[in-house]
Amino acid sequence: MTSIRRIQAVFMKDYRDLLKNAYMLSTAIVPLFFAFMLNQEGEIETTAAFLPIILSMVIVGSFIQAGVIAEEKEKNTLRGLLLSPLNTTEIFIGKSLLSTVLSIMMIVAVIFIGNISMPDQTLLAAAATLISLAVFISLGTIVGLVSRTVMETSVIGIPVLFIFGMGEIIQTMIESELVIDVMGYLPDQQYGQLLLNLREGQAVGEPFFVLSMWVVVSVGLTILIYKKRRFD
Repeated sequence: MTSIRRIQAVFMKDYRDLLKNAYMLSTAIVPLFFAFMLNQEGEIETTAAFLPIILSMVIVGSFIQAGVIAEEKEKNTLRGLLLSPLNTTEIFIGKSLLSTVLSIMMIVAVIFIGNISMPDQTLLAAAATLISLAVFISLGTIVGLVSRTVMETSVIGIPVLFIFGMGEIIQTMIESELVIDVMGYLPDQQYGQLLLNLREGQAVGEPFFVLSMWVVVSVGLTILIYKKRRFD
C-alpha cells in the first residue's frame, strides 16, 4: 500500500539536498536562457516552436532527476533507500516528484518568457506534456542509476540532451532520409509534432500512441535496472 507520508518524506529530503547543490540549481535554470534567446515574435510553423519546452523536460526532467539519483549513490545512501520499507512505487514517485514539479514550473515559465503559442486544446496539450515528461524523467532515472557520481551524469547525459532534446537541429545536419525518418519517432519529435497538429487542428492519434509506447518502454527499462541495482 502506497503511503503519502513516505513519499512526502522522500520529496522533502530531495528538496533540501537540491537547495545545497549549486550545480543542480544552476542547471535547472538553463531553459530560461534558451527561452530568452528563442523568444518568438511570430508563430513558428514547425516543431522548433516548442524547443524551449522540450529542453525544459530534458534539462530539468532528465538531468536533475539523474543528479538526484546519482547523489544518493555518491553519498552511499541509495543502498539504504533500496533496502528500506518503501515499496517500488513509493520510491519511484518520491524520487521523481521534485523533478516533476520543477519541470512543470520551468515549462510554464518558458512558455511565457519565450512567447510560445500553445494549442487551444489545453487538456490534450497538458496530457501530452505529462506523458513526455514521464519519458524524460524515466530516462533521467536510468542515467542516474548507471552513473557513479553527480558529475558523471553530465558525461553520460550529454547524448540524452543531443539525441532527445535537439533532434530538430540534428536533423538539419543529416542527409540520410532513413536516419531522419527514424529520428522522427523520438519522443521530442513526436511531442513537438503532436502540439503542432493540435494547433493546426490535425489528427494526433499517431503521436499520442508513439509517446505512450515510449512511456511503456522507458518505465519498463527503469524498473529492470532498478531491480538489478537493488539485487546487487
